[in-house]
Amino acid sequence: MRSPIKKMSLQSEITKYIQDYIKDEGLKSGEKLPSQGELVEMMGVSRTSLREAIRSMEGQGFLEVRNGKGVYVGERYQQDRIQMTISFQQEKEKLLEILEVRAVLEKEILKMVVHRITDEEIGKLGELTEILMDKFYAKEPKAAEDKAFHGYIYSCCHNDVMSSVLSSISGWLDEFWAGHPLGIEEPFEKGLPFHEKLYLAIRERDYKKAWQANEAILDDLREEIEYAMIK
Repeated sequence: MRSPIKKMSLQSEITKYIQDYIKDEGLKSGEKLPSQGELVEMMGVSRTSLREAIRSMEGQGFLEVRNGKGVYVGERYQQDRIQMTISFQQEKEKLLEILEVRAVLEKEILKMVVHRITDEEIGKLGELTEILMDKFYAKEPKAAEDKAFHGYIYSCCHNDVMSSVLSSISGWLDEFWAGHPLGIEEPFEKGLPFHEKLYLAIRERDYKKAWQANEAILDDLREEIEYAMIK
């Protein structure tokens, strides 16, 4: 009996589970998968998360949903399965490269921020931090608040070019988060408390503490991506 998924927020986990099920059961194109209700029970995920993963796989031709009949292995699955796995791995490797660039640039931008941020901006950053942490402790979706938090820090370096470059990199990362197979609904929970530590360090204008907190946030991103790469 297959074990339930532990990381229920990861759409890629559901996709991987379905891929493994098809492989383990020896299913071929046109053969039927268990009902969505059975899959939900097998994986331990919500129907919404399952439907999103199935919709994504259906859009690429790897699954076929027949109204009133169920979910079937798509025509492209057998011929593209190996290429699909390679493509997923390449996306994850590219993501790590982008994250590496972000780490280098954020190390420099924080030096600017701790010296250039105004008292008024510190107050605004505090408000954004409070909203983000309230969402975190309430276990509510917070992707928009997280993006606003980092974007505002970038703006506080008072260098439009640097801020624009980092915002662009964050935009590329957002595309990865939203795309298949790295469609992560609520990623990187372990790094969220360090956002508050980052704010406090900036408020104290302490670059060393700020970078340490930021590095902890980036470490969480790396761990999630590297974990996905070995699945």
